[in-house]
Amino acid sequence: MDLRQPHGGAVIYRKLSLGSQSEGGEQRIERLLSASITCRLQRRSLFVYLTDALSAHARGDPLPLLA
Repeated sequence: MDLRQPHGGAVIYRKLSLGSQSEGGEQRIERLLSASITCRLQRRSLFVYLTDALSAHARGDPLPLLA
């Protein structure tokens, strides 16, 4: 994994997908791509993190941190 350009895939995704149709959609994409990059750098599963975050939200608990 090249740690010098962690956002390379995100930039390509944005160019190929032609962006989002709303500002809210753009924010969601930014947050998901950021979580994806952070999980990859921390060698964590993005699926497990998102599952934990959605479960915590449903219970009303604080969201898990990506620190």
